[in-house]
Amino acid sequence: LAIATPAAQAVANVTQDSPILVTAVTDPADAKLVKDNKAPGGNVTGTSDLTPVKEQIDLIKQIIPDVKTIGILYTSSESNSLFQVNLAKQAAANLGIEVIEGTVSSSNEIQQVAQSLVGKVEAIYVPTDNMMAAGMSTISMVMEPAKIPVIVGEEGMVANGGLATYGINYYNLGKLTAQQAVAILRDGKKPADMPIEYLTELNFSLNQEVADAIGVEIPAELLAKVK
Repeated sequence: LAIATPAAQAVANVTQDSPILVTAVTDPADAKLVKDNKAPGGNVTGTSDLTPVKEQIDLIKQIIPDVKTIGILYTSSESNSLFQVNLAKQAAANLGIEVIEGTVSSSNEIQQVAQSLVGKVEAIYVPTDNMMAAGMSTISMVMEPAKIPVIVGEEGMVANGGLATYGINYYNLGKLTAQQAVAILRDGKKPADMPIEYLTELNFSLNQEVADAIGVEIPAELLAKVK
């Protein structure tokens, strides 16, 4: 079992024989882990944490109806982030929203790059990016005083300083991956024949403390979705 794209790629480079399950990988085919997400064809399969990027960009529009420009913060070396950023840019373009990209190559750059977007954007989007997830407290430290909402890729990032997200539940993603392990170990199935699987249920997560701190009023229809 390999969790997240960098670990998955490292493990897949070690063996082409032993079954490998990956999870929390945005797009295994794009990451060159499988030939095709519907028909992996090798010794790797698993589950994707592909987030509903379009719905997350729509969420920005719901919270800030007049938004004109957003910033996207991500790690330039993470292929899963690049995949999501392309989806986000298309979704933003469809809404007439301009995008300014802020990329980092190391965690030491997060504060400086985040600060460079202040005054240029009305909201920030952070995809499911491993380095950014670990640096959410730094991002929040910059954006909260500037009153800039940060929409993120998954609920753990909301708990660590993001404003809100539509996202998947990683505990349930783990359970889905475990079911695949049972199919391989007990039932004799081959990864080559097992499609990459996805969660279909999405949760709305909100950090009300952040909303209060930046003075953003969350629409009633969104508040009704908070679990």
